[in-house]
Amino acid sequence: MAILEVKNIKKSFGELEVLKDISFNVEEGQVVAIIGPSGSGKSTLLRCVNQLEKADSGEITVDGLTMFKTINNRAVYSGKSVLRSIRLKIGLVFQNFNLFPHFSVMQNIIEAPCHVLKQSKQEARENAAALLKKMGLEGKEKSYPCELSGGQQQRVSIARALALRPQILFFDEPTSALDPELTGEILKVIKSLAEEKMTMVIVTHEMAFARDVANHVIFMDNGYIVEEGAPEEVFGNTQNERTKQFLQRFNER
Repeated sequence: MAILEVKNIKKSFGELEVLKDISFNVEEGQVVAIIGPSGSGKSTLLRCVNQLEKADSGEITVDGLTMFKTINNRAVYSGKSVLRSIRLKIGLVFQNFNLFPHFSVMQNIIEAPCHVLKQSKQEARENAAALLKKMGLEGKEKSYPCELSGGQQQRVSIARALALRPQILFFDEPTSALDPELTGEILKVIKSLAEEKMTMVIVTHEMAFARDVANHVIFMDNGYIVEEGAPEEVFGNTQNERTKQFLQRFNER
């Protein structure tokens, strides 16, 4: 069953068409990697699904709830209560961590569960402690973001997203702000989530990771989905010349 349905999404910034008729589905438990050159519309697509940008037209449905649909050639969004319900089903991990610098690690993680999910502080702390253990960050509860490495900060941001118990977790270039030696930490965490059947959509430039962890790959270029399919098809048997050109450097390694 598709937990996310994206149909005919279009988005422009002034005269610049960034998304040109994008459609795809994400099944429950699926890991979808979105790859493509810079400027192809990958991050804008994620921002539209996460309600950080408003699409111009199309339709997005999350777990049966309609975020918006096209009426008279423009996107008409659902009411606040529906949009809030959708927001609670989705988690987003940013490339630049976006942690609150004046909050400790524990405070960063429990803030949203206490205020959004109305959890008690004790319940939120217990859940946060379990997530930090899962992320290999035991003992860092009282640390502040400035005291952590980039890899540790990104693991805190993943724990913070998971604390809201989303049904789909989105990653926007989760390793792009990290040194190469720290990238492996984050990829290991995401791989463990994939093994637990967490539904994820990952925008990434890490081709080996996309090939090895995702079970569906979408290649975007110039605002379009040029090709999509199983990793072995996209990486090993692509028939599309633009995809071949993009992957050539990776395949030559």
